[in-house]
This record gives sequence, C-alpha cells and structure tokens, in this order.
Amino acid sequence: MGISTNHGASQKIFGQQLKLDYPLLSAFAAPEVVRDYTGWLDEGKRLANRAYIVIDKQGIVRFKKVGEMVPIQELEQVLTGLE
Repeated sequence: MGISTNHGASQKIFGQQLKLDYPLLSAFAAPEVVRDYTGWLDEGKRLANRAYIVIDKQGIVRFKKVGEMVPIQELEQVLTGLE
C-alpha cells in the first residue's frame, strides 16, 4: 500500500492515472501515521519528507529510505525479494 499526506481524493486520481493495483492510504487527516515513522515528518515545516518504507506481511520493515529518491529498479529488487 502507498501512504502520503495528500488528500484521499487526489490519491484516488493519482492511483487511477498510474493504474496502480494496490491501495493508497491518506494520512491527510491523521498525521500521527506519518509521525510513527522516524524521520518521515518534518515537524518544523509540518511537511512529510519523501520516504520509501517496505513492510512485509509479518509487519517487519524490510527497507527504508527517507529524504531521497529511490530508483524504481532498487524498489523492484526489494519487492522481488519478498516473494
């Protein structure tokens, strides 16, 4: 699933445009979701940093990068390793 601080309506359009096959969750009205992942929320600016967090089905964080872009190939490797 994807999570962002964008409003749910904009996430719905984003998901449709990219034809995503996984749910998108909005933390727009629940900033505590963002706060739970250390380094993701910039409290001073009240903005979320870009973050990639992959959590497996058992709830274990398998990958985390905050504040920088991650090449799609790197994410694909991480996700392939979960299968």
